[in-house]
Amino acid sequence: MLDTSAFIQGYNLSSDEDYYTVPEVLGEIREELCIMRYEGAKASGKLKETRPDTIWVKEIEYKTKSTGEAHKLSTTDKQLLALGLQLKSSGEAPTIISDDYSVQNMASRLGLHFASQATRGIKRVLDWSIYCPGCRRGFDSPQEDNICPICGTELKRKPKKG
Repeated sequence: MLDTSAFIQGYNLSSDEDYYTVPEVLGEIREELCIMRYEGAKASGKLKETRPDTIWVKEIEYKTKSTGEAHKLSTTDKQLLALGLQLKSSGEAPTIISDDYSVQNMASRLGLHFASQATRGIKRVLDWSIYCPGCRRGFDSPQEDNICPICGTELKRKPKKG
């Protein structure tokens, strides 16, 4: 399974494997060469562009909120993780190629394999606590637009202890 970073970093697609991605990945690619890599892989039949079923997207939304990753993951990231869960549920063993630490953190939490290209990857899985640096209030779940409902400051996150 290929995240946007796989195309940006020029991931080399093996000739004996099929790869998956979600359509939203193409929308995150800005460089013409990377777009050509994506379109070439898709045209060759090696890259299968697939949308995950709604049930898996809802599952990812719930899980990202409960771990504090909801505001760090893009819609594309969530779609890719949902597709990973869907493939896993059908007996496949997908590996997500991504340099995004939040994607790697969630993949690990979900029991999905991941590999990075340009970074060392995560060393341990983290849960995050959400807090307001303005009024110091902590929150159990993400807030609307990632803004503190008490003082209007943008919320931050830090690793939970334990």
